[in-house]
Amino acid sequence: MSRPIPPYVVKFGGASVDDPERIVARLRALGIRRRPVVVVASARAGVTDLLKSILESPRDRALHLRAMAAIARRHPGLPPSGGRHLERLARLVRSIEELGAADPALADRLLSQGERLAVAWLAARLGAREIPATAVEADRLGLLTDDHYGRATVLIDRSRAAVRAGLRGLLAEGRVPIVTGYFGRSLEGHVATFGRGGSDYSATVIGAILGARRVELIKHEVSVLSADPRLVPRARPIPRLSYEEAEELAQFGAKVLHPLTVEPARMAGLEIVVRSLEHPDVATVIGPPRRPDGMRAVTLLSPLRLVRIHVTGGRRRPGVVADASERLSEHGINIVTLFTSSTCLSLVLERGRGRRAREVLEPLFRSGPAKLEGPLPVSLVTAIGDGVLDDLSSIPASILARAEGLSATPRSISLAVAIPIGGAAVRALHRALVERTRR
Repeated sequence: MSRPIPPYVVKFGGASVDDPERIVARLRALGIRRRPVVVVASARAGVTDLLKSILESPRDRALHLRAMAAIARRHPGLPPSGGRHLERLARLVRSIEELGAADPALADRLLSQGERLAVAWLAARLGAREIPATAVEADRLGLLTDDHYGRATVLIDRSRAAVRAGLRGLLAEGRVPIVTGYFGRSLEGHVATFGRGGSDYSATVIGAILGARRVELIKHEVSVLSADPRLVPRARPIPRLSYEEAEELAQFGAKVLHPLTVEPARMAGLEIVVRSLEHPDVATVIGPPRRPDGMRAVTLLSPLRLVRIHVTGGRRRPGVVADASERLSEHGINIVTLFTSSTCLSLVLERGRGRRAREVLEPLFRSGPAKLEGPLPVSLVTAIGDGVLDDLSSIPASILARAEGLSATPRSISLAVAIPIGGAAVRALHRALVERTRR
């Protein structure tokens, strides 16, 4: 028996889903009549925010009615299956109103309705344009996750058989599966979402499971740029990134990729192409490591909080980092990054976690020669690119002098700076490490 042709997996983000004509054009450009294609779709633009507004005001019936009406207007001409999703949405909202709150599993169940409605709506639109599309819900397909609601991770090995069987069956029939991004089914049997932007992650997981050679992530306006163009008007498209570079970009604040997107691609050795729907000729290819070419990017992660631990004796007190990180982990506090010296440990934390982190750490150091400082509001500015450490001396001394902390690896340089100068620091690093190195 011949092996099945590897499919092409293409994901359309929220704003891209709004334009079926361009989606049809892109699918035809991919040669949909000659090769199998799987589509992964996000919720339509604005729908997830409407669903979150319901969670934020669980007893506000008037707000809920407005949100549900707006969601229904975003999905005109739904097929019967889509109508059932609207009915389910109304029941979920009623449950939240009666309870006065939603636990994480119920919240994820509500949030998944945006993607369910989107694939039903999009499949109908594509069908009307002679593309034989079938809406597929990832949890029913068998995409299994752990039980960390709101930030779940796919269990790829446990999902592989069911996902392959379901999608390959549709492809063998000549159908185009339109799969919900953003969520799967937890081991407990509930919906579990991956967090904002999680449809990118869904796409690379499905690509890895199906043996795809390439996964395309369609964004509405941009591919991957060297900086946020709102901060740096001269930001430029980046044509190629290694897996490691792309992963660091996502971890350090580049919102164009979900942080978990790269790992399934690296595991399977497939390429990720990030493409602009507005400008389809502009794309970024993410793949195996390559020879450094000086291509760089600068990111901004803000607002964050910094807690500093001054340790008298420094190196004579081994285990301080381990003790602090273990204590924070026990209380569910994530460390974004840390800076160390012989006598000081600076922990950069998510906003809203600084005061709690200090409360958790104080008993640990109360009896020892240590002093806690903070939390201080900071931004994290990071320059990323293979070989960037070679240009550390190019960073302006005025920025280095005002940094609350600095860490460097062969692939990244991170500075914690006061929030008011975050944008200026991004522009300074972009001039020094991106614009000057590409002239």
